[in-house]
Amino acid sequence: MALKLRISAEELAGLPEGIREFYEENNGAFVLSVDGIEDTSGLKSALEKERKTARELEKLARQYQGLGKSPEEIAELVKAQEELEKSKLEQKGEWEKLKAQLLESHKKELAARDEAVQQMKGTLESYLVDAAATEAIAAAKGIPQLLLPHVKSAVKVIEEDGKYQVRVVGPDGSPRMNAKGEFLGIKDFVSEMRESEVFSRAFEGTGTTGSGTPANRGNVRPGSFILSREDAKDPMKYRAAREAAAKAGQELQIATE
Repeated sequence: MALKLRISAEELAGLPEGIREFYEENNGAFVLSVDGIEDTSGLKSALEKERKTARELEKLARQYQGLGKSPEEIAELVKAQEELEKSKLEQKGEWEKLKAQLLESHKKELAARDEAVQQMKGTLESYLVDAAATEAIAAAKGIPQLLLPHVKSAVKVIEEDGKYQVRVVGPDGSPRMNAKGEFLGIKDFVSEMRESEVFSRAFEGTGTTGSGTPANRGNVRPGSFILSREDAKDPMKYRAAREAAAKAGQELQIATE
């Protein structure tokens, strides 16, 4: 029976007892201990490793030859590629910064535009309210500087189907309706004011003093459409008052007081 130079514990257990004594334990295995015989397993392992490395180098060399370049040239190309990738990453970082700056600038532009739109909307709404209220007051022969603030506080502009409409609203802010179930118009609201005890004195032919004599309107001429000096300084209010006076067939007069 041929004896193996190196065996496992299981293999040792299967040997006759007289042969086991020739084996010595070495790193978890059992090695045949006989004078003149050396354990060459480590040498064989190292030799096999070197052979494997040589085969890999030979394979790599053939690949280099297929590329038509030397290993040194290949190394330079790899290094250049790494530098290129690094440069791309750096450029990407700069682009991210630029993109963030552009986004921030765009946000500011949108905010400025929204603010401008809101200002224009506010100006338009103010003009629509002033024009509608002034026209209704003039048609009812009321005194604008007395009635206009009260009318403006009772109306608001509502957007419907892309158009702006002036609506009379109640204390809760919802549009008021008339007896027919329709929106209450500003002229109807001014008529309500003309019939009220509080505002009736601000209309021509209805205002009386405590003695029953017509209320004194200073130097205002009968049939005149009156605009306060403060409102007359506002071009939009002045134009609205002038248009309303023209529609009512009245003369626009600037109050002196």
